[in-house]
Amino acid sequence: MRPWNRRRIVTVTTVTGLIAAGLVFWQIISLWHAIAAVALAVAASVLWSGTEATVDDPQWPPVAIEARAGGRHDVSDLGWSVFGRDGLITDRVVRRVRALAADRLRAHGVDPSDPAARPDAERLLGARVHRQLLSHAPPTARTMQTWLDAIERLGAAPTTAPAVVPTAAPTTVPTTEENRA
Repeated sequence: MRPWNRRRIVTVTTVTGLIAAGLVFWQIISLWHAIAAVALAVAASVLWSGTEATVDDPQWPPVAIEARAGGRHDVSDLGWSVFGRDGLITDRVVRRVRALAADRLRAHGVDPSDPAARPDAERLLGARVHRQLLSHAPPTARTMQTWLDAIERLGAAPTTAPAVVPTAAPTTVPTTEENRA
């Protein structure tokens, strides 16, 4: 237990003693009532000083966090960075997906920056997906899913010239999430 706060006790005793002496001097209260008031004030200040909180609030022990590359923090940061406050996909994610699409197209022998190669890019990705990838409007989550599906359908670079042309993107869009497979 910490020692009593003597300064507080002395201050309270002095102030109440002076107030009681003034009240007795002007004959507002009797001497015995003044002594009783000072005694109560001293007892209250002693009690207050002796029962102060002496224990600091307990804290949780610190948890050791092991930061690994590609661990949970990276996945969490990526998850939180996908959607902006408006509910649309952020520019950072859009740039990454567009770069991924450009890399996949280059792996298939199509230069995405060449206007003459636009028909080939539309054939591989689908006309609607290719048009949306070139648009500057931020996509919704469903649009981003369509983009990723089209890029995934491209697959890795073919080992030889493709004999079969990949199918275009589906022309119908599911109306609800339950219809998505």
